[in-house]
Amino acid sequence: MLTVFTLVIGLISAVAGDGLVDLSMFGLAVVSGLVLVSAMSAFVRPRRRREPKVLADGSRVFRAPALTTWPLVAAWIVVLGVAAVWGWVVVTDIGELESPGFSLVMVVGALGSLPDFARLVTGRLHRWTLTVGPDALTYRGYRTDVTVPWRDVRGAHVHERGPAGVRIDMRGAQAKDPIVPIAAFDVPAEQLVEEVAEARKNARR
Repeated sequence: MLTVFTLVIGLISAVAGDGLVDLSMFGLAVVSGLVLVSAMSAFVRPRRRREPKVLADGSRVFRAPALTTWPLVAAWIVVLGVAAVWGWVVVTDIGELESPGFSLVMVVGALGSLPDFARLVTGRLHRWTLTVGPDALTYRGYRTDVTVPWRDVRGAHVHERGPAGVRIDMRGAQAKDPIVPIAAFDVPAEQLVEEVAEARKNARR
């Protein structure tokens, strides 16, 4: 509801106003629309069993749908642009801002996201992808990028508490179990668990 409210308010402000801040509200409307598209893709899209992309070596690749990931990236870029405008207004004429506190929070938040944005443009921020290969399992998502041979994987199970998804059970007391968020994928968690179990069984043959 907050996303829809921001979308409506942003559009009204952009149409009714003629100042730089009013026009920047159109950017907030665009951000809200993009986030809404991503949320619909992640939470409303029906999850059903699908055949993944299969590579030449037999690896089975499950990747987050484009409608879940790319609108978020686009919204992020627009937020940075709006924050830059508001930052300029804060420096030149803070009186133009109706809610300077909110504007400052957004500017600070945008500045705080710049390290991750640098990771994005340098290829170190990842689209959620689970690759079930003949020799190893690879999970990439946001800042996580792990590849483990099957001998180090005990299995996988559905993880129902925040975030809901699939927990990959690693061997060793010091190993951290990655959690694959199911909201990022268009297949049910049970299918991913079965894929991991089948690949482990084949690797032991």
